[in-house]
Amino acid sequence: MASPMNQKRQKLQDLSRVMQLCFFTGLMLLFFSCSEEESLRKPSVILKTGVAYTASGTAIAQGGKIQIGILASGAGSPLTYLRIERITGSDTTVQLDRGIWAGSEGVDQDFSFPKGAAQEETWRIVVMNADRLTSEASLTVLKAAGADYGAIKHLGPISLDMQLNPGGKSFLDLDNGQVYTQNDVSGHEQEIDLLPYYYVTSGLPSPTLTCPGYTSAPGYYPVLTSWTVKNNILYDYYTSDNSLISPLQFDNAVNDSLLITAYNPSRVSGNCKYAYAGRVIPFKTEQGKYGLVKIVTAEESETGTLSLEIKIQE
Repeated sequence: MASPMNQKRQKLQDLSRVMQLCFFTGLMLLFFSCSEEESLRKPSVILKTGVAYTASGTAIAQGGKIQIGILASGAGSPLTYLRIERITGSDTTVQLDRGIWAGSEGVDQDFSFPKGAAQEETWRIVVMNADRLTSEASLTVLKAAGADYGAIKHLGPISLDMQLNPGGKSFLDLDNGQVYTQNDVSGHEQEIDLLPYYYVTSGLPSPTLTCPGYTSAPGYYPVLTSWTVKNNILYDYYTSDNSLISPLQFDNAVNDSLLITAYNPSRVSGNCKYAYAGRVIPFKTEQGKYGLVKIVTAEESETGTLSLEIKIQE
């Protein structure tokens, strides 16, 4: 049997080993914790400056353009999300909510938004990277006296063919109202903004407006799969579904005031179902132009036609 002295010495040795183990375990935990923190870096976003962009504190008349340019980086991790908000008092309206994928090239993009009726607006830009870390930048815009609404173009009536119509004139350029067929659209892909198609959804017939960049559009127009440029539009389907803008209001619009105020960015999609005759659909192009589509006639057939008029910002 070990003597009391040896037993005490053994206990001290065991305690020393336990303390050493705890010490080294702590070091390893600290090392891995620091390594993880170092590997998860916050993205960055800054606002462009210069005469082309709106500086914080600028006063702009209602309807005037707020020009925002952003430079964003994921700090070694791809950027996956971009959101732009307009904050007035306690109200926040999301103006843009977009999933993205930008690697080492980051994001270098410009946006244009109309000045609203509030005396003061805060515009907040939020980006997130693949590590789910976020960064934000913001600017404040004040309201100047008067109004600054702009000129508009009136296109139409324009006849567009549904996806299986033998005529096939389905591809619309909103800059000039030119319509192309699948046979003559080659070379004009970057100019096409709007397409129609017909299907049945939720048991209801649905003449539908879409755009080349919408995910389901190639299912109706397979030629889109080979396009390298696919423009997007966001349609305000809530306003359309609830008939919030009348054909008479469309007819009486002489500047872009109604085009801007009718568009509600909180309920938008690159696809607008139930485009029935008499409906007015607000939209915003990928280039930032606001517009209205008035549906004149809409045949409920894959081989039918859709007739519409359009008012869009110059």
